[in-house]
Amino acid sequence: YAHSRARAGLGTAGHEAMTNATANSSFRVSVWPSDSSRLDVTEWSRDQWKDFGEGCLYVVLSFAFFRILQYIVRWYLFGKCYFRTFSYFAFRRRAGSERNPAADSTTLSAIPPNKKWRICNEIVSLIHAGVSGLWAGYSILFYQDIIKDMIGFRHPVIVNLIFVSTGYLLHDLLDLLINERSERVIELLFHHVVVLTAFATTQTSGLFLGVVIFGLLMELNSVFLHSRSLLNLYGFNKKSTAFKMVALLNMITLLVFRLGVSLYLMYWLFTDCFFRRWYLIVPCFFVIVSLFCTNSTLAYRVMAADGWFGKKRARHSSSRSTEEENGGAVVDDEEKSSEEDEDEEADVPIGVSVTRPDDQQLMPNGHSTTVAA
Repeated sequence: YAHSRARAGLGTAGHEAMTNATANSSFRVSVWPSDSSRLDVTEWSRDQWKDFGEGCLYVVLSFAFFRILQYIVRWYLFGKCYFRTFSYFAFRRRAGSERNPAADSTTLSAIPPNKKWRICNEIVSLIHAGVSGLWAGYSILFYQDIIKDMIGFRHPVIVNLIFVSTGYLLHDLLDLLINERSERVIELLFHHVVVLTAFATTQTSGLFLGVVIFGLLMELNSVFLHSRSLLNLYGFNKKSTAFKMVALLNMITLLVFRLGVSLYLMYWLFTDCFFRRWYLIVPCFFVIVSLFCTNSTLAYRVMAADGWFGKKRARHSSSRSTEEENGGAVVDDEEKSSEEDEDEEADVPIGVSVTRPDDQQLMPNGHSTTVAA
């Protein structure tokens, strides 16, 4: 009750009542006021600075964890921590280069550097999606007051999820800026900016935690979305049972946890949030509408790729086009095959020759020779 009065902005007395009530409870809801004085760092108390420092520490630890996890995955799968990347914006063939379909391979040792990075990035994203999605689901199931008060309710268990996800987003943002060289980076950067805006808003204002947690519930779909992308990167046949099961679960969770949650947040925005003050409406409108648009676009791309709109728009596993539903970029093999072959040749150490599936040997000088039968 004291928490609700303080969140309603009833002044200093309400804030003191909230502080006294939470001090005697089994957990701390919040000790910061919800008015503009929270943004004035010159008036912060010692407890407020302590909470701020703890939050920054959790974000740094989360960022470090996912960075280290990325290097562990790279080393475990490919035996190296860094990959050379190339730009997908410029498709230039070297003089005399020809497409060699026999060079296509899904073995780990023959995957080009940029594709190796994408595999590792998808695996780390898959791990975060599983952790944050289950954490968000747990928060909604066991702290149901967050559904009744999506603006004012706070709990340290739920707030810690924001810190963990903020660290991951900063890691992934840095990883994209360093390694991603395709048009999809624009969409992914926009998505990260939207989510980081939501995180920053709820942490600086002390409000909208329920909206953010419902947004993180969408990560339950990301588990199957990243799994589907990994199957595509490894060239799984779309007619196989494993791919069909993952695609089916991906579509079901996409409809429930992405489109369903987006529609619920849109309903809440127009029936509840629009009756709040204007400075509360603006960030909610930007985040919720942006997520609704990106999720609708994502649903269309996934459905088209799975053949829901006809076979002409479906993407087949026989093609080596790199399909990334998270950003929607599709790279044609005819345009990048020579660059991938060149990267494969450049990975050969000096003094070592590697035989490809087409009975050609890759030499360190960038040339290939045919091996006699």
